[in-house]
Amino acid sequence: MEYQMNRKTIILCVTAIGVFLIIVSVALFFLYSGTGKPKDDIASDREYMLFSAVPSDAVSVLKFQEFGEMTACIASDNSAVGSFFTDRVSSGSMEAFLGKVSASSSLYRSLLSSPAVLSVHDIGDLASLLVIDAGKAGAGPAAEADSLCAIASGCDLEAQYVDASEAASSRSPLRKRSLLLLSSSDILIQSSLRHLKSEVSVLDVPGFPESVEKAEGGTMLVLPSSGAGKISSEIFSAAYGNYAGFFRKYADCTAFSLKTCTSDSFYMTGKSWSEGGADDFMNVFAGLRPSAPEIASVLPSYTVYAVSLPLSDVSAYCEAWRGFSETRSLSRTLESEFAALKKRTGTDPADWARAVGIREVAKAAYTVGGSLETVLLVRVSNMDSPLVFKGNRGVTKENAGGKILDYAWKGYLSALFGPLFSLEDESLFLLHGDWLIVGSRTALDEYLGGRATDYLLSDYLADASVPDALSGRNAYFVSYHSLTEDDAFTASLFSKDFLPAVKTSAEGVNFEPAFLCVEEGKSGMEVNFRLCRTVVTKSQAPTFERDASVEIPKGPFRVKNSGTGKMNLFYQQENLYLCLQEEGGKGLWGVPFSAPICGCAQTVDYYANGKLQILFASGTKLHLIDRLGRFVNPPFPVDLGKEILVGPDVYDFSGRRKYNVMILHKDNTIEMYNLQGRRPAEWKTITAAETIKGLPERIVVGGRTYWVVRTSMQTLIFGFYGGKSLTEFTGDRMIRPDSEVKAAGDGAVEVTCYDGRRHTVRLEV
Repeated sequence: MEYQMNRKTIILCVTAIGVFLIIVSVALFFLYSGTGKPKDDIASDREYMLFSAVPSDAVSVLKFQEFGEMTACIASDNSAVGSFFTDRVSSGSMEAFLGKVSASSSLYRSLLSSPAVLSVHDIGDLASLLVIDAGKAGAGPAAEADSLCAIASGCDLEAQYVDASEAASSRSPLRKRSLLLLSSSDILIQSSLRHLKSEVSVLDVPGFPESVEKAEGGTMLVLPSSGAGKISSEIFSAAYGNYAGFFRKYADCTAFSLKTCTSDSFYMTGKSWSEGGADDFMNVFAGLRPSAPEIASVLPSYTVYAVSLPLSDVSAYCEAWRGFSETRSLSRTLESEFAALKKRTGTDPADWARAVGIREVAKAAYTVGGSLETVLLVRVSNMDSPLVFKGNRGVTKENAGGKILDYAWKGYLSALFGPLFSLEDESLFLLHGDWLIVGSRTALDEYLGGRATDYLLSDYLADASVPDALSGRNAYFVSYHSLTEDDAFTASLFSKDFLPAVKTSAEGVNFEPAFLCVEEGKSGMEVNFRLCRTVVTKSQAPTFERDASVEIPKGPFRVKNSGTGKMNLFYQQENLYLCLQEEGGKGLWGVPFSAPICGCAQTVDYYANGKLQILFASGTKLHLIDRLGRFVNPPFPVDLGKEILVGPDVYDFSGRRKYNVMILHKDNTIEMYNLQGRRPAEWKTITAAETIKGLPERIVVGGRTYWVVRTSMQTLIFGFYGGKSLTEFTGDRMIRPDSEVKAAGDGAVEVTCYDGRRHTVRLEV
C-alpha cells in the first residue's frame, strides 16, 4: 500500500469517495454475493475488533491499522480542506484535533501505532466518531490517553476513556481492551457505550461482516448501503441525489481496501455482499462470462463520461435479463415494451440483438460547441445482417462509410440493457468500424468530420500514463468520468458544500479521470475504483483543434485622406471596381480593376511629401493608387514573383518613410519586402508545417521586434528577420493558436499553452 501524507492526498481521498458514490449511483451497477465468516469471527479478529464499538447506524466507516496513519492521511493545516470525514462532518473540530496530534506525534508514539476507526453517523446532521485502541483493559488511562482527551476537549470534541472490561458485554472480544472515544457529539459516545453493553454494533448491519471478510483488509472504507441516502444528499446536487435509491438496492454493504492514496492517485478494490436473493440485479450476470471492452478505442479524447457493458454472449444476457425482470414484477412492462417495439419494426428486440451480434453496448457524452452531446455506441459482430441498415435503401457495410443514416431501432437498447442505455435523440446513426454510433446530427458530425477520432481517448490515456481501465481486461461493466473535461457538468453533479473539494483536487493538473470497473479478479468478481491527477503532455495537437481555413478580409478598409485629413473607406465592389467614399458619407470615386484584391489596404507617403497613397495587392503584384483614384506608375505595379494570399501589412521601422511590407503568400510562406519588391539581405522566409492563418503580428519585447504567427495548430514566434521559429514546442507545451502574447520582461513573453495554463517563454535569437 502506498501513501503520501499531504493536503492534496486528503482532498483527493475525499473527492475520490464522492466521485465513486456518484458513479455507482448513476450507473447500472452490478455485483455478486458469496459466503463469508459470521459476525463473531470478524469481531474476535484484532484487525476488525474496533468495529464492535461503532454504533449500527453508521453511514460509512474508515478503518486504519494505525492511528498515526489516520492522522497523516486526514489531518491538515488548512481548515478549508472541506474533508467529508472531518471538516464537513465535524465543523473542523475533528480535523483540528488530528492536526494537533500529527504535529506533536513524538509525544504519542504508543497510541499512534494502535488501530483506529473513524465512522460517520446520521443524527439529524452528520457527525463523526473516532475509536482508538488504548491498550489492555484494567490498567487505567495512560498519560498519553489523558493528554489526547485534553487536546480533544480543546478542539470542542467530546472525549472519554473506556475500560471495556467494565463497559462491554461479557461475551465481547473488546473486554480485554480499553478504548478512547472521541466525537463532535456526546450522543455518539453514549450510543457507542450502549452498543458495547448490548453487544450490538455496525457488525450487525446486513452484509457488513461478510463484505469486510471478503475484502483484502488493511486500510478500509466500508459503505453500508443503508447510509447511501444521507451521504448522497451531502455529496450530490439535488438533481442527482435521487439516484441513491439504486445504490441502496444493489448490495447490502461494500468493503474497500485502499491500495494507493497519494496526491496523484487514489485506488481501492472492494467486495460487496447482498442477501437479496433472486431479485438482485447481480443474477443477470451470475452465469455470464466477462468480456474485454473496447470503448476507449472509439471515443474522442474530450469525452466527459462513458459507461460500457461488454457482452460475451448477448443471447445469454437477454435470457438472464428477462428472468430478472420476472422477480421484480417488471415482466409485464417489459413484455409490453418488447411487443410495442416489434409491432413498430417487425423485429423482436432480442432477435435483433442476436442477428447483428451485439458484443458491447455503451453510452458516452462529449462537448460540441460548448454543449454536452450524448451518443449510444453498439459494437456488432455481424455487419452483414440486413437489420443493421434497416430503413436505408441500398446501404450496405461496403458503402455506408461517411454517411449519416436513419436509425430504425429507437428504444431497443434501453429495452434490452436497461434505462441507462436510453437516449433522447436516437434518430440517426453512422458506421465506424465495427461500431454503430447513434445520436443527434450534431453529435454524429463530430465523427463524420473526423474531430472525434483524430485523437482518441485511448491515446489520451496513454499520453497521460494513466492505466486504461476501459480496455484490456475481462470486465462486466466499466465507466469513466473526467473531472476536468467539462467544468459545468462536473459542477452540476456535486453539492455546493462538496464541490470545493472537487475543484481543489483538480488544482495544478489538466486531467483528473475516474474509473469504475467491475471485473473478474483473483477470487471472483471485484470492484476496482481509480482516481488520478496528472498533467498531460499530448503526443500531438489534435487536428480537431485546428482550423485550416484562411479568412480573407473583404473590407471596407479605413484609410486616411491627406487632402482632407479625414478617414475614408476604400473597398472593392462585386464588379471589381475600386471605390473610395467618405466615412459615413458620399462616394468620392470608383475606378475599374481586373482582379480581386488580397484583403488589405494601407496608406503610405511614397514620395515623402506629405501626400498619402493607398497600397494594396492583387495576384502577384503590389499596386499604389492616390486619393484621387489615379494609379501610381512606374514603378508600380511591383511583381513579387508568387501569388499573394493576404497582404500587405505596412511598417515604417525607421520612421523615415522607408517602408517594408509583410505578405502571406499562397504557398504558405511569409515574406518581407520593400516597396521595390526586394527582400532584406538578412531576411529568411517564414513558413510552417501547418496552415498559416494570416499576416504576422508585431510584438516588441526588450526593444526588439518579433513576429507572432498564428497557424491552424499553434502560435509560433519568429525573430525580426524570420527564419526558424523561436517557439518550436511539442505536445501540451505548444502555444495555443488563440493565445494572447504579452511581453513579460526583457526577452520573454507570456503565453497560453495546450495545457491550458499561462507560461513565460524566453525568446532567444
